Amino acid sequence: MLRHDLKRMASTLAAAALLWSAAGTASAIGTDAGTVISNTATVVFTVNAVVQPAVASTAVDFMVDRRVDLTLTAVPLTYVTVTPNTSGAILFNLLNSSNASLNFALTGANNAVDPFGGVESFDPTTVTGFVDTGIIGTYEPLVDTATTVDTLIEDATVGVWLVGVIAAGETSGEIAAVTLTATARETTANGGGVLVQEAGADVTATMQTVFADGAGDTDVVRDRAFSDSGAFLVASADVTIAKTETLISDPINAVNPRHIPGAVVEYVVTVTNAVTSSLPATSLTISDVIPAGVTFAPDTYAVGSGIDLDGVPQTNVTGDDDAEFTAGTVTVTLPTLAPNTSTVITFRVTVN
Repeated sequence: MLRHDLKRMASTLAAAALLWSAAGTASAIGTDAGTVISNTATVVFTVNAVVQPAVASTAVDFMVDRRVDLTLTAVPLTYVTVTPNTSGAILFNLLNSSNASLNFALTGANNAVDPFGGVESFDPTTVTGFVDTGIIGTYEPLVDTATTVDTLIEDATVGVWLVGVIAAGETSGEIAAVTLTATARETTANGGGVLVQEAGADVTATMQTVFADGAGDTDVVRDRAFSDSGAFLVASADVTIAKTETLISDPINAVNPRHIPGAVVEYVVTVTNAVTSSLPATSLTISDVIPAGVTFAPDTYAVGSGIDLDGVPQTNVTGDDDAEFTAGTVTVTLPTLAPNTSTVITFRVTVN
């Protein structure tokens, strides 16, 4: 609960910082790094009541050093729902709290701990960080492709995405915890290299670097990086298909028929959307190719109706109902199949 409250507070502050930055009213984090502070002392005095010329000291100069600080905050304080066989995107706000412009490299990783208290059950196949550069707040795979924030000025906030590729076959209710880390780097103009915190005593006339960042979810204090976590929740239709066959009759045996030429076999195909599914399955197409050695029985349920769908006879022709028999294949199309629902397809064949 404490982590949840802290993340909510951090998200609110980060969102506020984004608005302040956009409006150009953010308060300065401090004097810009590299600024030279120069100071001179002056003494004035008199001799025998006569004012003498002012005497000035030599100038004392020092350069303001660079304080590196940043925070990264997930915007949705809840699960981001995803569909199997696609990508999911979690939005974060990155705030540069330094007193200098910096680049920030983005790195995604899987995490074994669900930040919302659930049980982590799978890992996305890839996890990558991208800069939100197109329509702000909308992940655009062909536009949001940069993995480094280029020259984020002090006090500014930018949106960044953590994108996970969700494999086909993941089922409803599964959870994938993920973490995004932003690492401060030199600006592109300064080569974009790794930041180095100088050791030893201060050098007055040189801009030195001090790491001042706090600890994120998976990083430590003063490591020029900050991390925060989110989680994907799979919402899917978990569809299964089963097929059985029953021997109905043969031309010889009235009792205990056998699979001999002329025998009639009934196939039952059952398609089910599981009770645990979060969503209906849509645009279903069920196909069953009639194998060699048997012949489709075209008039089982009525003349020209050799297919039964959930107790309703279907014609063999295309376009007048949900089933057809063409090119040696039984095909059934359904617009939707709700969770905890099945559809049953029945037809017969004769053994050649």
